Amino acid sequence: MNSETLALIAKIIGYIAVSLALFVYISKSRKVILATKLSNDVLWATHYILIGGWSGAALNIMAIGRETVFYFKEKKWASSRVWLYVFLALTWLSCILTWEGPQSLLPMAGTSFAVVSFWCSDPLKVRLLAIPAQILWLIYGIIHMTIPGIIGSSISLISILIGLAGDYLRYRRKENEEAGEIEPAEK
Repeated sequence: MNSETLALIAKIIGYIAVSLALFVYISKSRKVILATKLSNDVLWATHYILIGGWSGAALNIMAIGRETVFYFKEKKWASSRVWLYVFLALTWLSCILTWEGPQSLLPMAGTSFAVVSFWCSDPLKVRLLAIPAQILWLIYGIIHMTIPGIIGSSISLISILIGLAGDYLRYRRKENEEAGEIEPAEK
């Protein structure tokens, strides 16, 4: 396959990942967030492999394993805090093995935030820790001049903000219900 065809395939896969990115952080369920993120990371790993962004590709491949384990966190085999440290160590190791220069520190730091984020059980904490993760990936996308990467990180940030707005509205509603200012919502 020639380089133009690979670049086109990479863009198409990147744009599919971009469209999925909007839905990652909107759910109230941590498991849905993780499942959507896993699907998204499969697409991003493929995208970065095709454009030669080896640090980005390695970290997305590691993220696929991370989300798989963290998805099953309530199971005994996946509940140990050791997994958190294993995925942080794998993040740093993949940075060393795919070193492209100081720019490799961006996805490494972003992925480190993501590891801690997805370990959290509270979707609010997942979203808050995902903000610096996405900002660092956005900068990495700019350096690699990957339009899908730039748009994807931007859309992920929008998704996080939408999710945080939903958290805030649920919190305010609960606060108003407890104060007797509004009727409790039916479940």
